[in-house]
Amino acid sequence: MVSIIEVVVLGVALGTDAFSVSVAIGTRRLRLLLLLKLSLVIGIFHVIMPLLGLELGLFLHNFFGNYYFEDTIDKVTTAIGSGVLMILGMIMIYENFKSDEDDNNFDLYGWSLIILALSVSIDALSVGFSLGMLDTNIIFSCLILGVIATVMVICGLTLGDKIGKLLSGNAEVLGGVALIVLGIHFLLS
Repeated sequence: MVSIIEVVVLGVALGTDAFSVSVAIGTRRLRLLLLLKLSLVIGIFHVIMPLLGLELGLFLHNFFGNYYFEDTIDKVTTAIGSGVLMILGMIMIYENFKSDEDDNNFDLYGWSLIILALSVSIDALSVGFSLGMLDTNIIFSCLILGVIATVMVICGLTLGDKIGKLLSGNAEVLGGVALIVLGIHFLLS
């Protein structure tokens, strides 16, 4: 049986991606409502993605007899998540040079919010494969993963906001570069 400490450690490990991306995005000095919305959406995705990974793993297992495609799916999802982060970083840098009208007018609504949450939660998909093979309460474990991710995103966005205040106009460029570097790092690791 997987202990709650092991699930918490797993949650912190999964949440580090979301935390580091949140620091970069937090340099945009988001409004409180957007900060809470982004944190909750990423937390919800950290609950849904392992469940989806579990179901996908079971589906593939029924067709092919084992988790033959686990590595391939992990590589594809990593490439997609990394690409989204790099594109988001480029957009942040572009918007910094394009206009100085409103620092808080960061376009993270609708699909862009969902795509960002998906990109930082996609590693939880492959965790779902593993959770399905362990003796654990899946729903409870996924809820813990979601709560930890939510808290880590709030901390990351808050830290990014403080860094943004220190760096003022150059914070967006730094945040954009950080997202691009993170995307490259996730792709190569």
